[in-house]
Amino acid sequence: MADRSARARSGPRRLARWRSRVAVGAALAALTTTLTVGTSSPAQADEGYCPDGLTWSYFFNGSFTPEYVAGEYVIDAVRPDFLVSEERVVVNGTNREITGSFTSSVSRTFGLTVTVGTSASLFGFLSANVSASITQSTTTTTGVTATTPVPPYGRVVGQYGVEAYAVDYHLNEYRSIGALPEAGGLCYLHGSTAGTSVAPTVYTGWRVMPG
Repeated sequence: MADRSARARSGPRRLARWRSRVAVGAALAALTTTLTVGTSSPAQADEGYCPDGLTWSYFFNGSFTPEYVAGEYVIDAVRPDFLVSEERVVVNGTNREITGSFTSSVSRTFGLTVTVGTSASLFGFLSANVSASITQSTTTTTGVTATTPVPPYGRVVGQYGVEAYAVDYHLNEYRSIGALPEAGGLCYLHGSTAGTSVAPTVYTGWRVMPG
């Protein structure tokens, strides 16, 4: 039996697609660093379109006309993922079944990745709409052991890491000119930016597969 380290990699999982809309109130990008999550349902302003449930922030546009900005995350796709901290291989060179053993020896931290929006707001959105097990960061520990049968002249691969979700989403930015929408302001969709995120969960462990 031989036990050798191999390069860590993350295994793709089956695609699961759905859409979820949740309002995120904020002045986007450089306007503020905090987005707050609320509920959202379609609503039609006097002119243009804005969802209900947005939280608005004042936006100074350089003119005397007041303007307000808000944001909304929308999920496009969610895929289960596995973030590999380390990988090991057991090879059985005998003509009988043996028991392969894997013990973790690497401590590695995986954090929530964000390309659009802010880490705090996206974390709240994903934990509420994808899985309550999502966390902002998870650290693998050493000394965790798993065993598995290895068939005669067979080979198995053990990966230790963190269960996660890969998320495709976009962030809609809404503007309201003159006043807040409920006060008769002109509300409209100003733009939409696509983003991706890898969200670790609280679950760590070994997964074993044929080599």
